[in-house]
Amino acid sequence: MSVYLGIDVGGTTIKIGLISQEFKLLKKHAIDTRADTENANQIVSRMMQKVQELLFENGYSFSDVIAMGLGAPGTIINKSGLYAFAGNLPFDNFPIRDKIKEYYSGPIFLGNDANMAALAESRLGAGQGSKDTFMITIGTGIGGGVVINDRMYTGFNEAGAEIGHMVIRLDGEYCTCGRNGCWEAYVAAPALIEQTKQAISEHPDSILAKIVQPDEKITGKTVFLALDQDCPVAKEVFAQYAYYLQVGMANVINAFMPEIIILGGGISNQGDRLINSFKQGTLDDSFLFGDVEKPEFRIATLGNDAGMLGAALFAADSLEDGLSF
Repeated sequence: MSVYLGIDVGGTTIKIGLISQEFKLLKKHAIDTRADTENANQIVSRMMQKVQELLFENGYSFSDVIAMGLGAPGTIINKSGLYAFAGNLPFDNFPIRDKIKEYYSGPIFLGNDANMAALAESRLGAGQGSKDTFMITIGTGIGGGVVINDRMYTGFNEAGAEIGHMVIRLDGEYCTCGRNGCWEAYVAAPALIEQTKQAISEHPDSILAKIVQPDEKITGKTVFLALDQDCPVAKEVFAQYAYYLQVGMANVINAFMPEIIILGGGISNQGDRLINSFKQGTLDDSFLFGDVEKPEFRIATLGNDAGMLGAALFAADSLEDGLSF
């Protein structure tokens, strides 16, 4: 039986999946990325050795692989096979496809990890039934992925859908990208943590402040734990955070008008509480008048498997579209 290889390269782990022609995850394995101790060549070599082991352990060889899809953070160019920019990983204009071909000579298709996850959720997860979806992943940063007419959209240069870096407040908070006022600087997990810290500093007698033990760190969950105890200060923090979400979500709708907007990442675990905090305000702020159909908001369902599945789907789509790399 032939399989696809789906690989999801992350800052701390690399996830490798054997995926059936029906896009079921058959087997998976994860290894440490070791971005702080190894260079690009070493990371890819170790990754491909693990790929070979995973295939062999499950009765396959590279000859059984239809195609490989690989998603990674930053800008990775499918046309050229170049990993152009990776942020916190040691890949800088690195010829990643050429390196992989030292081990596997079949078709190799590359793309941004958030885009891959969006494709998987659109086709196999929360977006099933729609050909036009947008996925937003709320984590250390803000990841975005656009699926238009059932195909992943990345722009002419494959660097598109960096939705976290649209400005929602001119001359606002500093963003790690170097600009000020980016959506990511207000709604990524570190931003919510900073908003929580500020509220605790201003209200040291609040439930929000008291819920944090002396030896504990403030996390993205802290404000929600205080909300569970009906803390007025936590309600204020969450309301302001929801407004920042609302502003960006309305921009997404006005720009792309997706049928379904999918939320992923750790904060999305808040489910309906999160969606209901910004949904109506977002729809009110969007260019939606009269009886025009409204987009839906849904929580991602594929979890950490989305990147691997999306990479395999992208490989299959690329073959169907006549690409060969």
